[in-house]
Amino acid sequence: MPRYAGVEAGGTSFSVAISEDPDTSKIIESSNFPTTTPEETLSRVVAWLKDRKFDALGVASFGPVDLDPSSDHYGYITTTPKPGWGFAPLLKAFEHLGVPIGFDTDVNAPAFSEATIGGHGEKVTSCAYITVGTGVGVGIVVGGIPVHGLVHPEAGHLLVPRRQDDLHTTFKGTCPFHGDCVEGLVATGALAARLHIPASDLPKLPDSDPVWEITGHYLAALCVNLVLTVSPSVIVLGGGVMNRECLYDIVRKKTLELLKGYIKSPQLTPEKIDKYIVRSKFGNHAGLVGALELARAALQRK
Repeated sequence: MPRYAGVEAGGTSFSVAISEDPDTSKIIESSNFPTTTPEETLSRVVAWLKDRKFDALGVASFGPVDLDPSSDHYGYITTTPKPGWGFAPLLKAFEHLGVPIGFDTDVNAPAFSEATIGGHGEKVTSCAYITVGTGVGVGIVVGGIPVHGLVHPEAGHLLVPRRQDDLHTTFKGTCPFHGDCVEGLVATGALAARLHIPASDLPKLPDSDPVWEITGHYLAALCVNLVLTVSPSVIVLGGGVMNRECLYDIVRKKTLELLKGYIKSPQLTPEKIDKYIVRSKFGNHAGLVGALELARAALQRK
């Protein structure tokens, strides 16, 4: 029975795991290492992997990353603001392990696993996975294949119209590149800056706080843009901010309001929207399960 190894490379920590066919979501063992320098972090991850047997490896990384196999920087983390990790040769650390390697972003990978083993129905061949936390990332799978191109989807930086009651506030957004893109409006740092509180205090806020209605509005605007451009079979929301359960219903309701009935589909109705905009059944392991699915796909290609 094939065994798979997965690495979820995050800006805060690296997670590693082993699973087996046929269900890569059933993790046999795992570990976690803090993200320090590339040399220290990668050496600890590789040492853990060397002590295990597996037939393929999947690596899901924070980005931006270079996904072009013909590029001199293929497998590198590129222009990340993470100190010390700019143009770090991530994939080279694993090439000597001698197994097929699947590589993608830490949002494309969970989008892939949601489309393949997420349990969203047999007709699901496309998926948009949105993670809302320190940043806002969007992974997209179309026809069962993660979307690459010029680089990879960065829809968390989409520019969306400001709410009328938010248009003339002093809050200008926190994205260092775009100010009030979606990430600059609803990532944890943005919400903390808007409220003038530490990010660690966000979980203490009641569901009735107006900030969640604002957050849901901008995430719904992101969902609407994905519906109109990618037309995914399902949209999956995850990440630390989405631990706020009330956000799911707010996003669903406002997505329908913003679409104004333009797209006709049974999924885009009050009766079925809760089956279209959903949470991941993999919870906090969505990225790691995605990495393990990349490993399975890499072995199949071989």
